[in-house]
Formats: sequence, C-alpha cells, structure tokens
Amino acid sequence: MKITQLSGTLLALLAGAVLVTAPGAVCAQGVKIGSVSLEKLYGDFYKTKIARKTFEDSVSVYRKDRQQRIDDFNKLNDEYQKIREEAASQALTQEKRDVKTKASQEKLLELRKANQAIQEFEQSSQQFLGDQQRRQNTAIMKEVLEAVRKKARDGAYTVIVDSSGLSSAGIPAAVYADEKLDITDLVLKDLNANAPANLPASSTSGFAPAPSFGTPSTQPPGGGTRAPTPPPPPLR
Repeated sequence: MKITQLSGTLLALLAGAVLVTAPGAVCAQGVKIGSVSLEKLYGDFYKTKIARKTFEDSVSVYRKDRQQRIDDFNKLNDEYQKIREEAASQALTQEKRDVKTKASQEKLLELRKANQAIQEFEQSSQQFLGDQQRRQNTAIMKEVLEAVRKKARDGAYTVIVDSSGLSSAGIPAAVYADEKLDITDLVLKDLNANAPANLPASSTSGFAPAPSFGTPSTQPPGGGTRAPTPPPPPLR
C-alpha cells in the first residue's frame, strides 16, 4: 500500500529546511519530521498475514467448487458426444436415429445451461472475492494509519513521510530519507503487540487480487499477479 504523492508545501518544507539530525526525527525550525514504510507496516502486520490466509482459503474453496462444475460439464459433454454419434449411426433405423437426435438436442441444451451457470458462478464469485479483499485491505490500512498517527502524536511529530510511497510520476516521493528518521519498527512493534504465537502460513508474500478466470470482473486495487485457470471448456 503506497501514498502516491506529497503536497507542494511539504516538498518545499523538506527542500528548504535546515535539518538537525536527532534519533528518529529531524527538527527544522521547530518542525519534527519522521518517516515510515507503509508497505512494510502493511506487509508485516500480523492481521495482514491472517487476512491473507483467510483470502487464500476462500480462493481454494472457489477453485474446488469451480472444478466440480467443470467436471460435471465434461461429463455432460461426453454424454452428448455419445448420443450425437449414435444419432448418426447407419446401423440404427431412421426411427431410432430420430429419437437419438432429439435426445442429443436436449443434452445440448443442458450443456449450454451448464456453461452459462459456470460463467455466472465465476462472475458472482469474482465479485465476492474482490469485495472480501477490499474489506480486509481497508480495515487493515485503517489500523496501520492510526498506529502511525498515534506514534506521531505521542512523539510530537509534525510530519511523517511514507518512504515507500511513489509520486504521481511513478518515482519515489521521498527521494532520500535518512535511516535515523525511520520509526517503522517502532510502529510495527505497537501493531504486533498482541500478535498470536502461531500465525498462519501463507503461500504469497503479498496480497494478490482476486483471481481472474476469463470472465468479466472488477479488478481490486493493489496490483499483484493473477493465477488463472482454464475457462469452461467449449462445446464440441
């Protein structure tokens, strides 16, 4: 999670101030400046790790359900192919071929409905997963920012800069920040004060967006890589 830009006033302050280094802060004409890495705070907060595992579990359930639907689709498809071949067999009488043809048309209708059901399932699940992730991200960042603000108030800081943030031009907002300004570890210590002894293991180092499976969806913010699986198989 990153702050995208700094105001012109703050940039002017940082550029023009005569700085006197002190542990964890810089004082310039009564202004006390510190820095944190919101990216590190977000990533190393124990609640992020718990939320990440919860999200991965939701995706796992979704994949299992989706695969079952595809297996059922393939079974229907095999049945359709068999009936269609029988309908074309010259070994059968015309009357029997007509019966098979009608049966194949009914099976094809089942296939189309099953395919549509898979697409609707994907769309609704994509929305659910995206909403779940956004809620988790919002709640976590709210706690992280409040912890930074509390540390700033307690330490009488005037400004806290996000050293991991990018400007609107895509370059680091804080071009240089002395490590002595950084209070990330102090804030992280407060955030993780009540962390459980055994945190859940996660297969990812970041919080990837809800996976996309080839159907229309609203991509959650935050970037990350996709983990696609094959779309519903086409009708043969």
